[in-house]
Amino acid sequence: MIDDLPLVVLVSCEVLVGLWLSNIVYDKGVPHYISRKIGHAAGGVAFLLLLAVKWPWWPLILAVGFTLLLSGARLFRPATFRGVGGTGRSEQVMAEVWFPLVAIPVFAVGWIWLKQPAVAVTCLLFMAWGDGVTGLVRSQVYNRPVKGLWGSLAMLVVCLVIAWVFIHPFWIGAVASVVAVATEWIFGDCGVVKWADDNWAIPLTSLAAVLGLMALTGKLAPGG
Repeated sequence: MIDDLPLVVLVSCEVLVGLWLSNIVYDKGVPHYISRKIGHAAGGVAFLLLLAVKWPWWPLILAVGFTLLLSGARLFRPATFRGVGGTGRSEQVMAEVWFPLVAIPVFAVGWIWLKQPAVAVTCLLFMAWGDGVTGLVRSQVYNRPVKGLWGSLAMLVVCLVIAWVFIHPFWIGAVASVVAVATEWIFGDCGVVKWADDNWAIPLTSLAAVLGLMALTGKLAPGG
């Protein structure tokens, strides 16, 4: 537990720097649907670094901590993290809070209970990097936050690469990648479902897909 503290501090600082850079970019006039992708990228790096911790409760503790931080900022000082949310977006959109909040059940189930840290991190990276890339691609192709084939294809490629690295057998990760892209199309900005947020939907649906397929193929048992 104590041995992990330097890495935990590094991860915390890396996320805070990402949030700070998002603010700077947003303040310089960059559209919010682009500036918030810096937060996505920083969150993804944090998730990846957490694979190096020895104590499995650290990822859950950090997820809870950043959920409280971002929730408190949204409630009491919404301009604090304006580059990823707050005053930078509609009051009804809580994407920056969902980002760390969804990591709590993903880490609790995937990492702590089922002893599958790589699966948990993969499903969060689908959201952090996969969804982040699709937004950037669409901003370059369409110059506005709108659904489009190229963004979804870019997300699929990124998710497939992530799955290839972390999920074995790969076909299970490939199926989860398709599920993640379909979820983003349905629940993301300008998606079919307006009341939901893809920041929580992507990790949960992809986690269900991976764990479900692993269970069906006999590669998963509660407790490891």
